[in-house]
Amino acid sequence: MDSGTRHWTTSRMIGDKTEIAILAPIKLGRVPNERRTFEERVRFKIAALMRASEQGTPTELSRIVTIHFARMIVIRPEQYLIYSGYPGFPSSEGRPGADAPSFRDRFGPAAKNAWMFDEFVEERSDANGDDNADKPAAGLEFRSWLLTQVIFDGDIKVYFRDIAEIIKDRFDDVFFNCEDFPGTGDFEAFWRWIRRYQLPNDLFMSAYPNLSVPRIKHLEDFKRRFDVLVAKVRSPTGERLQPMDELFDEFLRQSQQFADGFPAAGGVYTSALADEEEQP
Repeated sequence: MDSGTRHWTTSRMIGDKTEIAILAPIKLGRVPNERRTFEERVRFKIAALMRASEQGTPTELSRIVTIHFARMIVIRPEQYLIYSGYPGFPSSEGRPGADAPSFRDRFGPAAKNAWMFDEFVEERSDANGDDNADKPAAGLEFRSWLLTQVIFDGDIKVYFRDIAEIIKDRFDDVFFNCEDFPGTGDFEAFWRWIRRYQLPNDLFMSAYPNLSVPRIKHLEDFKRRFDVLVAKVRSPTGERLQPMDELFDEFLRQSQQFADGFPAAGGVYTSALADEEEQP
C-alpha cells in the first residue's frame, strides 16, 4: 500500500498523558556469530532492564523523565495459537466447559508433545511415531512478537525524539532484534517503523490525568518533608514539641527547591531530602 494512503493508528490522550502500544515481529533464526536466537537475545536485554528496575538502579530509561509506566512482553506462538484450530491446538469447539472434551481427550497421547514452536527446531511426534505429522504447510512462519506498552507525558513525537536523542543505543540494542527496525539514527525512518507496528488502544484510563511525572515527584517529596515537619512539632500523642514558625519557614524553603537538571530532557530527579537521609 502506498505510504500516502496509509491510515496510521493514533495514540489516545487523557489530560497530559499519552499511550502507545507497539507489536513488533521478532526476527527468526540465530544472531550472527552467536549461539543465541534473536528471541533469546531480546529476552536477555529486557531481563537486564527488569533487574535494574527491581534493584532500584538507574538505567538509561530513567533519563526519560516523562515515562509513567512501561511494559515489554514477548508473545510466543503457543500462546496466540490456542483455539486457532491449528493441529496440536484446540479449536473454539474445544474450549473447557461442562461438556467440552479436554485437550488430551481431543488429541490423544500425542497431546503431551503438542507443538512447541522454536525459531529453528519444530518437532512433534504423533501417536504413530510420525515425526512429520501436522507440520506447518510450506511458507508458513510462526514467530514470537514483542509487545511494548508505554504511558508518558506530552506529545508522542516529542517522546520518541527524546528516545532517539537520549537513550538511542540502549533502545537500538533491544529493537534491532525485530524485523526491519531501521535504528534511531534516521528519525523519520524510525518514526515510520513505530507507526507501522503501533496498535490501537481500545481502553485507556488514568486515575490522575493532569499530574505529570515531575509533579508527582514533587508532591511525593513535599509529603515526605511535611511528615518530617509534623514529627518535629508534634509527638505521636499530639503534644507540642517545638515552636512552629521557624520550622515551617524552613519547610517552605526546602519545598520550593527542585533538583538540578529536572524536569529538562535527560534530567534525573533526585530528592534533596533522600540525599540527607542517606548520609551517616
